[in-house]
Amino acid sequence: MMQNQRRKRFPIITKKIIASILISGTLLCAAIFSVGYITFSRKFRLLYDSNLRAIAAAAKEVINPDSFEKYLATNEKDEEYNNIEAILQKFTDKFELNFIYVSQTAAPEYTSVTYIYDVVGKQTRFTPFPLGYNETYVEANYNKTARKVLEEGKTLIRHTMKTRSGSHITAMFPVYDSNNKIVAMCGAQKSIQEYVNSLASFAAITIVVSLVFAIVFSFLFSVFFNVKIISPLILITKETDHFASWGGKPSDKLLEIKNHDEIGILAHSLHQMEYDVCRNIEELTRVTAEKERIGTELNLAAKIQLDALPTGYPPFPEHTEFDLFASMSPAKEVGGDLFNYQMIGQDKLLLLVGDVSGKGVPAALFMMTANTLISIYAENNLSPAEIFTKTNNKLCEGNESNLFVTAWLGILDLKSGELKYVNAGHPHPILYHGGQFSYLTEKPNFILAGMSGVPYKEYSLQIEKGDRLFIYTDGVTEATDSNEKLFGEERLMKAIQGTQSLNAPDTLVKIRKDIDAFAGDAEQFDDITMLQFIRKEI
Repeated sequence: MMQNQRRKRFPIITKKIIASILISGTLLCAAIFSVGYITFSRKFRLLYDSNLRAIAAAAKEVINPDSFEKYLATNEKDEEYNNIEAILQKFTDKFELNFIYVSQTAAPEYTSVTYIYDVVGKQTRFTPFPLGYNETYVEANYNKTARKVLEEGKTLIRHTMKTRSGSHITAMFPVYDSNNKIVAMCGAQKSIQEYVNSLASFAAITIVVSLVFAIVFSFLFSVFFNVKIISPLILITKETDHFASWGGKPSDKLLEIKNHDEIGILAHSLHQMEYDVCRNIEELTRVTAEKERIGTELNLAAKIQLDALPTGYPPFPEHTEFDLFASMSPAKEVGGDLFNYQMIGQDKLLLLVGDVSGKGVPAALFMMTANTLISIYAENNLSPAEIFTKTNNKLCEGNESNLFVTAWLGILDLKSGELKYVNAGHPHPILYHGGQFSYLTEKPNFILAGMSGVPYKEYSLQIEKGDRLFIYTDGVTEATDSNEKLFGEERLMKAIQGTQSLNAPDTLVKIRKDIDAFAGDAEQFDDITMLQFIRKEI
């Protein structure tokens, strides 16, 4: 009996809220402590760093690097040396430094150190090294820092914490002679034990205050939540469980909550939602069935569209003098891109790639119409310019949706190698000729279905054995990555470099891999169509 009362008095949600508040309070205090600690530490470090940089820089100015070679050769001090050493001693004592030293460190390991000056503070336990003293000092951080100072001319600050000699900060400067050559390294070290102790004291006080605040705040907040919020929420929870358990049949128990706050609004909204859910389930069942029907029709449309495009490889097995392959990847279930290749008689090959404005079913239907018209006109042995002229005029008739087509059409004479082509606002194909890839950059004509009566200019070029022609839609160059950057013509040119030894299908596979690698996880927003033609060297 007592156990049941305890469960009623402290529901699971109450325990979770108390735990959440404790965790949140602790995290809040930890965040406050971290910000304060980092800020405190950063300000101290900046202060020590700037002061020590200034001291070391001033000390470096009083020495005479041109005399170092003489001192190390004789190991004897002169009047100038003694005066400089005295000034360095004053610096050390005045600013309470551990020491100031000037040394030469031998490359490449920078472990052999020869001291020119070594002045230690009176308050320290260090013993100064005499002029010319050499030692082997192997310490990874020191050796790495010495390399950067002496090889790169950098000025670096090292913080060494909690060693046997305490915590200290060291500034290390390159020393240049009159020929602007680095001949030595100047270092100045100062104890920061006071800073470390202050930081530890600050951390201890902040942690204690934060813990006390977290405990008090969590207790008061938990009591408030249990009294003002938990009880109404338990009733709402029971009602939702009842609604789920009884097959979505609502009741009026939520109306018993009379709170004039957000809890009361929630209760009455949930009551209304129960009735709305029942009504929406019926509507959702109907809509789901409709979506399944539409999905089936879209899949059928996609199959019809793909069936309308040429398939199979090789497309013309009896023609071994060329290699040809094309692919299309629609951005939606059905796309607006088109490609076609067909034999006109025995000796002529039609190559076509196009892109209809828009996407989805309307674009796909317009694409199939354009493809059919071009194919029919081509069978009548019309030139590429005549084919586009007639196709354009026909597509403009009744084009109430204002769709248009960009397209590239070429007809190749397989005997002579002459390619006659026309470009209706389409991206420039890439030609491989004479061992070089280049874009066909003739000025494009107007788009198809944009305006009737437009004349189309025709171009021609010679396709030699070994030449290759790559035709594509703007879905290739306008493929984007997650940063909205375009794949572009420059990347396409780099992608196609080196494909001259590949067959047509492998060429398209290689280029598509480069596009996918560039786009990464970005969603494909436009149809991608590519066609590769190769006139073989046989």
